Amino acid sequence: MLALSFRQLSRYRWPLLITLAVSVSAVFSLSPLVRLDAPASVTAPTLYTPFAYDLIAPLSNVLDALTLLTPPQYWATFGLCALAFLLFCWSSGSRIVCRASVQRLAKSTVLFTAGAVALIGVMLVVRRPMASLRLQDRDLIAVDFHSHTSSSHDGRPGFDSEKNREWHRSAGFNAAYITDHRTFAGALQGSEFNPATAGAGVVLLSGIELHDRGEHPLLLGADAHLTNITSPDWQGTIVVPAAGSVPPVLVLSMPGNIEQVPANEYKGTIRLAGIEESDGSPRGMGQAERDRAGIANLSETLYLTPVSGSDNHGWGRAAPAWTVLRIQGWQSMSPSTLDAAIRRVLLAHEPGFSEVIARRTAISGTGRVEQALAGISVVVMMFRTMNVRERFSWLVWSWLSGIAAMVRARQNRRQLRLLVRRNYVQRARRPAIDAAAAMEVAS
Repeated sequence: MLALSFRQLSRYRWPLLITLAVSVSAVFSLSPLVRLDAPASVTAPTLYTPFAYDLIAPLSNVLDALTLLTPPQYWATFGLCALAFLLFCWSSGSRIVCRASVQRLAKSTVLFTAGAVALIGVMLVVRRPMASLRLQDRDLIAVDFHSHTSSSHDGRPGFDSEKNREWHRSAGFNAAYITDHRTFAGALQGSEFNPATAGAGVVLLSGIELHDRGEHPLLLGADAHLTNITSPDWQGTIVVPAAGSVPPVLVLSMPGNIEQVPANEYKGTIRLAGIEESDGSPRGMGQAERDRAGIANLSETLYLTPVSGSDNHGWGRAAPAWTVLRIQGWQSMSPSTLDAAIRRVLLAHEPGFSEVIARRTAISGTGRVEQALAGISVVVMMFRTMNVRERFSWLVWSWLSGIAAMVRARQNRRQLRLLVRRNYVQRARRPAIDAAAAMEVAS
């Protein structure tokens, strides 16, 4: 009886395992947001997830987690998924991997690889609900200092300025700089459809990404109509400042060599005023995590305001971080006035007027063991940062899928029993052949 009960419970092992993970992680839950300059402090902004996001929370959480991985975490997570796939096949009694057959093993490898590629494709391309930042203080504004459109050579085809605006609106940004490579085309297109006042919608501001001895400084505050970028190099760029008293500024983007910042970037007329404390590209996230102390030290040494950049090129639907600035009355400002006000905050470098709020993610680690186990850390962090609605969605989907699998398995067993019974009846109805007569005929 005990064995029978254990066997019945084992049929629900995956829903039970997910229920255990959701319940235990709820006890050790963490806020999904963190201040990068003060990780232990409580953040005033909150992360909002719409109903559609919560409805498909298992898919939303997994895709968000995959979008915010560093390169080492990608490999570790891929290895963890491959191991989980093998364990699933073994535990379910599947013969795909259990048979000692090269053909079967090759088939299972192709299935897993195809599934991983399909999941990454969904993560990068499919438009889905996004988690967004919510600010309660009307004097706070969420800004993205680094984004692209299809005008960049590496931008996603069709990702124009309005799709850039929609992405930022869905993520909870109030303003975003379009910093394409070598061109202001995307920024100029975005400015044509800007609202009259910043509080009426997402404002797209003009910027450009340049090269300087291996670095990628972002130029903000140049007149996009008059500044002619004939070379991607910062040293050969002639900048026409935008109208107003605030000069153009540079922002140091990641990845980059923070130990050898060219002197012309912080000693010239147009100088560095900000540094990315968070960058949304995989390599940028990896360096921001690895060199966080060095970035903070450079920020204090050169009086740079820490900012964040999504570095979004049209791929993915998850924002890694937001720069939250305090600008009184920004909602009634025009786009050009808001641009000048943002640059003024960067140049002032005053505490309390800027902070970077990021999605809480797992730490890759520096040792080989930590990096090898990074996939487990990613899964644990994903469960620990879920809200109540997401946890409920996980429970509902896991049990519905478990029950559906049980019903399907029961139907298969019933059909198998009917088939066996039908074969037995057909064999029983066959006429008996007299053995002696059969031998006589054979002779």
